[in-house]
Amino acid sequence: MIDTIVIGAGWSGIVTARELAKAGHSVLILEARNRIGGRARTFTEGMHVPVDLGCSFIHGYKEGNPAREIAKEIGTTTYLLKPTAGLILGKAGILPPSIAARLRSNLAAARASALDISHNSHPAPSTSTPLSDVLFAQDSPLFAESPDRGAAISFARTLEVPFGMTLEKASLRWTGWEDAYAGSDAAPEGGFQPLLEKLVEEAKGNGVQVRTGETVSSIVRTDGGVHVATDTGSGYSARSVVCTIPLGVLKGTASTLFQPSLPARRLETIANTHVGILEKLVLAYPSVWWPEGSAVGSYIFLPSQAATAEDPVTPKAVLDLNTLIVASFAAPTLPKQHPTLLFYLSPTPALQLAQFSPEDVAKGAHEFLVERFGVSSPVPAPIASVMTNWHTDSLAMGATTTPSIIGEGRGPLDFAELGKPVWDGTLGFAGEHTDPNHRGSVAGAVVSGLREAERVAKLLRKLNEG
Repeated sequence: MIDTIVIGAGWSGIVTARELAKAGHSVLILEARNRIGGRARTFTEGMHVPVDLGCSFIHGYKEGNPAREIAKEIGTTTYLLKPTAGLILGKAGILPPSIAARLRSNLAAARASALDISHNSHPAPSTSTPLSDVLFAQDSPLFAESPDRGAAISFARTLEVPFGMTLEKASLRWTGWEDAYAGSDAAPEGGFQPLLEKLVEEAKGNGVQVRTGETVSSIVRTDGGVHVATDTGSGYSARSVVCTIPLGVLKGTASTLFQPSLPARRLETIANTHVGILEKLVLAYPSVWWPEGSAVGSYIFLPSQAATAEDPVTPKAVLDLNTLIVASFAAPTLPKQHPTLLFYLSPTPALQLAQFSPEDVAKGAHEFLVERFGVSSPVPAPIASVMTNWHTDSLAMGATTTPSIIGEGRGPLDFAELGKPVWDGTLGFAGEHTDPNHRGSVAGAVVSGLREAERVAKLLRKLNEG
């Protein structure tokens, strides 16, 4: 009988399996996709260099993120991101430095004010109060000395990219609760998927078996441990199981996947914990044509059109209506510069663009860029493009978990609840959604994998000792 079955070959599953194998335990990884990596996906087709479409950076690289040491152990080179300039564009083009600086400083002050209210108000804010109520209040620091209230609100919506949700859903009470790794960022050479592939090869050398293309259909507790069946008709028995299925998928399967059923409180927490939306649109060009391309690493576009009651009818119309962050790889942020632009799409534009084909979205995005950059001379068309669809991907159903959302009984301890083992410890859970401090990141996946490997190793030792 296998010591441990790990369900999922993303960061958390691979880390769990790697650590258990190093300790001498037999491990089988079952992965539904035909590749390893999960939400780590490195895209190369038509690109100048590999581009990560899922996780992209090791956040908190100098501050203790364990992914740094893992990359070092397997010989993957990592590069610290170098700071580069950023521009904000309004309806009329690039904003003057003084106005851009005011927008940035006001948003920082407004976030600090919200954090103070969250941490120090007595009584504490209601769990039904959204962060937007404070950020957009009449007396908010967001509007201090600001000539344009609309621009300030639009700029604040850049927060919806890392949040993966609108500010109207974010809980004020739990703002800033996490103690996450932050401060410095790094990227692995060649992307995250090759890094994970190297980890898997190392794990195989220590005896780990990996089966891809097998979707788990049932996880059943038995007298001797746990039995796992897959959609191929195969069945596997083990003394323990670590489930790293993404929370977005568990929302649709948890009530029937496990026998006996998970506790009612766990099922309620799975249903109530929010999974965010963050999509990426990548346009690769033959050359750099946008302004200050060799120096500017990010462009923030404020809406050029006011929202109406009617839905936008073209991809360009969607982009015109929303706040957008566009990263430029032509800047010296990383060692290898290349003429590629990457749109980070927060929930509102991502959902609106989902009705169009990826080809039409890429065409509309190119038209949008030409117009907003104000380039009158002919510019080259993209040589390649790709757009993610994590929120409709049946094996992801979203990007990552979000900060706690508004609602009675919701809070950051939900993430701890999602990581608690059941069935006397023989069924455990890992993944970014199971770590309260590092949810929504590579760090959360890695930390949870290390946690579960240590816990399961102790369980197996106890079982061995009788």
